[in-house]
Amino acid sequence: MFIDAHTHRPSDFTHIRVNVHTLAIHPWDLPADFKREVFLSEWEKLKKETTGIVAIGECGLDRVREGIAGIADQVFVLEQHFELARVLDLPIILHTVRAYSDLLHILKIQKFKNSIMLHAYGGNEQEMHELLKYPVYFTFGKRLFNSDKMLTHIPKDKLLLETGDQSEFSIEEIYIKAAESLGMKVFDLEAQLEKNFLAFFGKQDDVSAADFIKNLNLRKASR
Repeated sequence: MFIDAHTHRPSDFTHIRVNVHTLAIHPWDLPADFKREVFLSEWEKLKKETTGIVAIGECGLDRVREGIAGIADQVFVLEQHFELARVLDLPIILHTVRAYSDLLHILKIQKFKNSIMLHAYGGNEQEMHELLKYPVYFTFGKRLFNSDKMLTHIPKDKLLLETGDQSEFSIEEIYIKAAESLGMKVFDLEAQLEKNFLAFFGKQDDVSAADFIKNLNLRKASR
């Protein structure tokens, strides 16, 4: 079972389609002239649309993207997402670009207990060790074809794979590359990442896992 933990495009039916419903405001959507009172008004409306979602995200911090709100306002917005995830008892999916020190500071203050997905992890090994003090999962995708160094340092029970917003590599190709880098059989990696995916959402027992997969519209094609 190939599970694409984070994608911006509809999946084909070659292996697995994962239709996961989430909700958030991405940092790229925060304007340079960001006004907190305007945001809070829109945020109250958004909070009424949470029926049926299984995670809060994709939200986060980005110190590279130009023309968006400053980091202080991004932190303010991210804190609202953490609070909503806490109230709804849901995991959170984070976009983080050159802002892992900012994120670590937030995590230290927030003491967030639910799972945290670090989408397309781009930090270093030291940051990874600090992040592992929290309930984090790391996703990897296209970047593996440039460098797989960080992948080999991530605990296997904290790993997920994704296609993200690119179309150059399929999720199957990413699994094959990751398995090769880790010295694993693809079948064994599939089994491990299915467990990780369900653990991220807190659906670890057989009954809840079966119901969760059914409700997410996971479909497996014949091989």
